[in-house]
Amino acid sequence: MSPTFNPGTSDLTKDIVLVQKYNVKNPNSLSKGDIIMFRSPENPEKLLTKRIIGTHGDIVRPKSPPYPKSEVKIPRNHIWVEGDNSLHSVDSNKFGPISQGLVVGKVITIVWPLSRFGSDLKRQL
Repeated sequence: MSPTFNPGTSDLTKDIVLVQKYNVKNPNSLSKGDIIMFRSPENPEKLLTKRIIGTHGDIVRPKSPPYPKSEVKIPRNHIWVEGDNSLHSVDSNKFGPISQGLVVGKVITIVWPLSRFGSDLKRQL
């Protein structure tokens, strides 16, 4: 999720974030622009952090291959996620919309390093 997280390369300044656990019974708690942690659809043991680009009913245009369609309508209980650095991100452009059941939580804020505490994580989509 660079440059939003870990804009530097030092191990001493890697961002530590506060994550609010996701309640699958409240799917409306997720919205476009939120940064989430979720289980990889390709390897459920791996956690990924990406930004929500589209939610149920939205039509998104994948950025490039390998995704086979030029437009995708997001199905119910699914979201489209992308990394902020599209050149180096494994995201919905590769694996398509993800089930909201894979979501672990929503990133609330950066808590470390202190110089980045409370950084604004939203951006215009």
